[in-house]
Amino acid sequence: MSNAGRTAGAARGTSRRTVGILAAIGASLAWGFGSTTSDYALSAGIGNDTFLVVELGIGFLALVLIAAVRGELAAFRFPGLLRASRTGLIEPWGAYTLGNIGIIFSSGAFVALVSSLNPVLIGLLAAPYLGEKVSRPAAILMAVSIGGVALVVGGAGFDGTLHPFGIIFALCGLVCAATYGLMSSKLVRTVPVLPLVALQLLVATVASAIVWFIRVVILSGDPQLPANDIQWAVTIATGIFGGAAPFILYLEATRRIPTTTVSQFGTLVPVVALIGGVVFLNDVTTPIQLLGTAIVVVSLSLLARYTRAH
Repeated sequence: MSNAGRTAGAARGTSRRTVGILAAIGASLAWGFGSTTSDYALSAGIGNDTFLVVELGIGFLALVLIAAVRGELAAFRFPGLLRASRTGLIEPWGAYTLGNIGIIFSSGAFVALVSSLNPVLIGLLAAPYLGEKVSRPAAILMAVSIGGVALVVGGAGFDGTLHPFGIIFALCGLVCAATYGLMSSKLVRTVPVLPLVALQLLVATVASAIVWFIRVVILSGDPQLPANDIQWAVTIATGIFGGAAPFILYLEATRRIPTTTVSQFGTLVPVVALIGGVVFLNDVTTPIQLLGTAIVVVSLSLLARYTRAH
């Protein structure tokens, strides 16, 4: 191969890695936004199952609309797609449901801290499942980033009494999220991303609707619907930007850079949620949390540069 060919190939490789990094960052920003809006909606009294039905259903409809506009509806007939879509029971449905129950028994901060271990779990399992290995410099930067998350969450995760159920559900949610990340990263090697995510959201919507039907219709529970236009708007926005967008971006990123690296950018989620809480929910931050935010941002910036170069 000529020098010009090698240069062009290297440039394409760098561009591919850059797009992967940007997609990973975008996914984390979307999940962080979704955490803030979900906190608002659930704090306003909207039922968890009700919220999930609307959120995930809106996400599914948004992706179908995008596919229709782009003329990609035929991709929904891709061989093996329906079987692959069953992973939607693991996440969004399983991870979201278990995480929210964990919050009920403990706190959002504690669940966020447990969730920050997702890159560690994926890093341990990526080698045997995906054939990925983490280099020493990347592993160090990942560890530093997770340490920053611990400072962002701070001692708030351990305020009050941690019920054993809170720990159990938070850990189960962590396992679901890591399992989804690994399985879906492998699926997108052979299955188109947009229809896969759309049907995963549809499966999760149906599962949430079944829970809602049992609670509201069979057990005569309160539907706990959004009470005003603002709550409806927040719920719908969460479906688009916190439901559909992050999964699309996450899986697009795993097609371009290692899944272990993509998952590491998930440590941005509690940082974005912290900022969103301060801006939109009048939460109060501390110097320790600001220090943790700086550590996460710097370590991820270095990890991004390392990934682009290697």
